[in-house]
Amino acid sequence: MAASIVEFDRVGLRYGTGAEVLRDLDFRLGQGGFFFLTGPSGAGKTSLVKLLYLAQRPTRGRMTLFGEELSHAAREAMPAFRRRIGVVFQDFR
Repeated sequence: MAASIVEFDRVGLRYGTGAEVLRDLDFRLGQGGFFFLTGPSGAGKTSLVKLLYLAQRPTRGRMTLFGEELSHAAREAMPAFRRRIGVVFQDFR
């Protein structure tokens, strides 16, 4: 497999004090790949995408982007990583 640009290792996400909405995510996305995210309403697709473009931080686990571990990176480091990520929203207005 090509070098990983995204790695999730036992990543979990919860909003506030509620139950985890994402639990124990383990995956790698290789450079040059083309990936699809599908699932029913309420499955956590939007929450996962927010983690990928760094709008949300994981509650637990290890998240690596471009070879850098970002789960607990300083807030000041985030803009430099966000500039390397392109997002096209479904409703672009």
